[in-house]
Amino acid sequence: MRVSGQLAVIAVLGAAGFGGWYAYKGGHLANMPVIGAYVSQPAGQEAGAPGGRGRGGPMGPATVEVDTVRTGRIVEVRESVGTLRAYESITVTAKVAGIIDQIGFEEGQKVKAGDMLVQFDAAERRAAIEQAIAEASRATALRNEVAIKLERAQALNRTGAGTGAQVDDLTAQMKSLEGSIASAQAQRKAAEARLDELTIRAPFAGRVGTRSVSLGAYVAPGTRITSLDDLSKVRLDFAVPENLLGRLQPGQTVNATAAAYRDRIFKGTVSTIDPRVDTATRTVRLTAEFDNPDEALKPGMFLSVALEVSTKDDAVVVPEEAIVSEGLRQIVYPVKDNKVERRVIVIGQRQGGKVEVVDGLKPGETIVVLGVQRVRPGAEVVARPVGSAAPAPEGAAPAANRQQPSRSSLNMPQPIGAAQAAERK
Repeated sequence: MRVSGQLAVIAVLGAAGFGGWYAYKGGHLANMPVIGAYVSQPAGQEAGAPGGRGRGGPMGPATVEVDTVRTGRIVEVRESVGTLRAYESITVTAKVAGIIDQIGFEEGQKVKAGDMLVQFDAAERRAAIEQAIAEASRATALRNEVAIKLERAQALNRTGAGTGAQVDDLTAQMKSLEGSIASAQAQRKAAEARLDELTIRAPFAGRVGTRSVSLGAYVAPGTRITSLDDLSKVRLDFAVPENLLGRLQPGQTVNATAAAYRDRIFKGTVSTIDPRVDTATRTVRLTAEFDNPDEALKPGMFLSVALEVSTKDDAVVVPEEAIVSEGLRQIVYPVKDNKVERRVIVIGQRQGGKVEVVDGLKPGETIVVLGVQRVRPGAEVVARPVGSAAPAPEGAAPAANRQQPSRSSLNMPQPIGAAQAAERK
């Protein structure tokens, strides 16, 4: 093609492009029967849809879901770990040496306070008691005999037939025998006390552990026999940072979980706050008590602890989705008169999908929950309650109407089935 022809084609294309641009800017294309249906519709709508805007035209207000700022209960929780121990726990040992004559428990058995656990051979101690009883009886008999002689000597002394020396001698014998009686009674009590040492009893109700001795064994003082634990309650020892010391008090609620019972939460209360702070860890040791009626918690178990430090029943709370983080700042978008505002807030605790707002919001205000990425400060929005269904577009037919057949389709001939064809024949 010659150069002149190429230049002519370029000129025609340029004129056509300029004319199209001029017609588009002037709105002349919208008046054309075919092109106007596509030019006048907004992006994403079908041709002829009402309420549309021209492609590339200004966008309408963003639709967002909003919610009202409310008050609720927020619990400040601090987490820690701790180790369980029995409410009462001892190692049962022998106080004296001896041979085990009876064992009154089974391993793992529950016992009551005062139940006999172990009985040592007590034949020698019983003999000592009998000897002390016999000595007291002999001294008592002698005292009674001397008492009779003393009465006679005193009677004779009053008539002048007796002497005062005889009375004094019998009185001295009476005092000596009374001393012998008292000594024999003391020996008896000591022998009975030594006999009690040969019987080991449970000092409190609990569950015994494994035993370390057998029947007939000779044990020395201090030998371990078994263990005894009161598991009706358990104690949990754990530590928290010292900066919480001013907010700790007995009676605070403690929730604990164990690896052995993943779906179970054990509730207890703080019973003791250690008056000393650990200088190495800068923590305060706490002791919490848990009721343990089924004895599911065992001494030595490792538990995860959640200490309820404080509770606010009227805290200002908002959904987590409504908060936008910008560095160290937390932003929310309140809505007033369908216009968005940008506001910096101070948050506190997070709990159950809710966030406590310490400063920046008041109950009753409306904030954007869903659609925060589409709003700008000062922009108008179409607000609807969070969770509500989106409104149907204007002019759109209801779903029920769209599913019904049109009038023309009802007038159209219907296909004839095999049975109907046979009847017509």
